[in-house]
Amino acid sequence: MKVGIDVSAAIYGTGVSDYVINLVQNLPQSELVLFGSSLRRQADISALFPTAKTFPIPPTLLDIIWNQFHVLAVETLIGPVDILHSSDWTQPPARAKKLTTIHDLAPFIYPQETSSNIVAAHTRRMKWVVKECDRIICVTNNTASDLLRLFPSTASRIVVIPEALPARYISLTPQITKNANYVFAIGARQPRKNIDRLKQACAKLGQKLIIVGEGSDLGYVSDQNLVNYLAGASAFVYPSLYEGFGLPILEAFHFKVPVACSNTSSNPEIVGDAAVLFDPLSVDSMAAGITQAIKDRDQLVAAGSKQLAKFSWVKTAQQTLGVYNSLI
Repeated sequence: MKVGIDVSAAIYGTGVSDYVINLVQNLPQSELVLFGSSLRRQADISALFPTAKTFPIPPTLLDIIWNQFHVLAVETLIGPVDILHSSDWTQPPARAKKLTTIHDLAPFIYPQETSSNIVAAHTRRMKWVVKECDRIICVTNNTASDLLRLFPSTASRIVVIPEALPARYISLTPQITKNANYVFAIGARQPRKNIDRLKQACAKLGQKLIIVGEGSDLGYVSDQNLVNYLAGASAFVYPSLYEGFGLPILEAFHFKVPVACSNTSSNPEIVGDAAVLFDPLSVDSMAAGITQAIKDRDQLVAAGSKQLAKFSWVKTAQQTLGVYNSLI
């Protein structure tokens, strides 16, 4: 069995990047035909995956070739494969059996918070996913429900396989400032990330808040600095209105930080009973959740460690391999 996997997304430092890297690293290498495309970053793809076939084609052009006109079978570039596992950006035509992974459906649920070009590209891609993919992996039950609601014809092809803690964080040792008293969040400019209400909740509590991420005071930081801020926090707060799979929650579990998060989308199935859930539309509920998380720190940290153990890239890869085998 030869499985072609598009690893183009691995170079961007996103949750999807973590998924691609960790999944591929845990699959039987002898069965993989890895490929990726980038106009300027082919070397970065090769650094991550030395055996990958790389092509100097920008994503925007592949969107036109594969999503819009849907020409140039992938086998033309990578040779014959039995299965094609496509990325979250393009859906090429192929003679092979096809599957893809859906991480979230934010471009369809929150199109006003996504650039029109990205929404259009995802819309073009999903047309072919719905029409051609033999299996569709969703990373949470919530994402599967969203897919079923938006694209009902996919019902019989959906498989739920969770992600796990990205390996890049496991090797990092936090450098913690002692006696620091703050709550920590990872933010972005999109309203669905709900950072404004979080700021109001912390102001109500008189609680210092540190946010990293797009549009925050600190902006993007290195993995080491992110871990330093996270591990030193009194609590990690994840107030988002919508997430496909909240990987930062697993990071907080790993670094033994109590979690308070919104009770929406995929969060409840990720945290189980290991976090304080709050109504993300209520500043008072959020403030109470933060207070409880700090108060119940020891209990939540212990529960978080148990919950984290339920997620494993080995298990993710094994289940994904099972999907591959089911298509042959």
